[in-house]
Amino acid sequence: MNEAHEFIIEEVEKITGENVDDTEEAILEDLLEEAFFEKIGDIVSEEELENAQVKDDKELESFLFHRVPNYLTLLEETVTEVLADYLSE
Repeated sequence: MNEAHEFIIEEVEKITGENVDDTEEAILEDLLEEAFFEKIGDIVSEEELENAQVKDDKELESFLFHRVPNYLTLLEETVTEVLADYLSE
């Protein structure tokens, strides 16, 4: 997920030719997380996420990678959708 977030920031900066400030970076991170968790909501419930007892983002990503079929494909789709939505505004 962190790599996906960094990729989005790099692409936005490349396309717009402007640096993304901290506020916009936080917005993009939130958009990515919300869109991804909405996409996997039918596969992994909030209760499962709470019970996963992960300590950090790396453990969460590992849990999701093993729990969600086609994790990487869904993440790539989400990145594409978030970029398209963000840049079209």
